Amino acid sequence: MQRLQGKTAIVTGGGGGIGGATCRRFAAEGARVAVLDRSLDAAEKVRDGIREAGGVAEAIRCDITSRPDVDAAVASTEARPRSR
Repeated sequence: MQRLQGKTAIVTGGGGGIGGATCRRFAAEGARVAVLDRSLDAAEKVRDGIREAGGVAEAIRCDITSRPDVDAAVASTEARPRSR
């Protein structure tokens, strides 16, 4: 099912258990996923898994307690092309 084709999902805490599962589900539904996490390594692992499954995802380091981090992550997500 591709209900979210053409949509972008931004998931905070995307490198963790519930966040990672949420990212994978959005990707399975066709969304382009921005995996945000304080740990870039964790976000990259989720991103890599999504890409290996044929999805589109980007990993972005972001501490949601920092407004500048959040603003930069959203701007980065908006600036990236919609393809892999």
